Amino acid sequence: MKIQNIGLLGLTVSTALLLVSCSKGVKGTYACSGGIFLKSITLDSDDKALVTGNVFGSTQQKNGTYSVKGDVVTITVDGSPTPFIYKDKTLDGGELGGRCIAE
Repeated sequence: MKIQNIGLLGLTVSTALLLVSCSKGVKGTYACSGGIFLKSITLDSDDKALVTGNVFGSTQQKNGTYSVKGDVVTITVDGSPTPFIYKDKTLDGGELGGRCIAE
């Protein structure tokens, strides 16, 4: 009986670690194109985001946060959330956000 409990506990811990690693698998730097102003996005392992954009010909950087729920990565800067669809190391923000590909 004790052996079965350890096996079940091990399976539970392994599943939890897999889910955490998948949700944090988005971290890294992404080069963006096709959107209105994004040049790059950097997602850190502590849920912090750095967004670099071109605003009226001037490069600006803003700090923010991000969260992952399924395949949706929501980046929040200055209280404004922007959802991106994550697939194959690409963040797709549609016409506004463009496509950001992992470097």
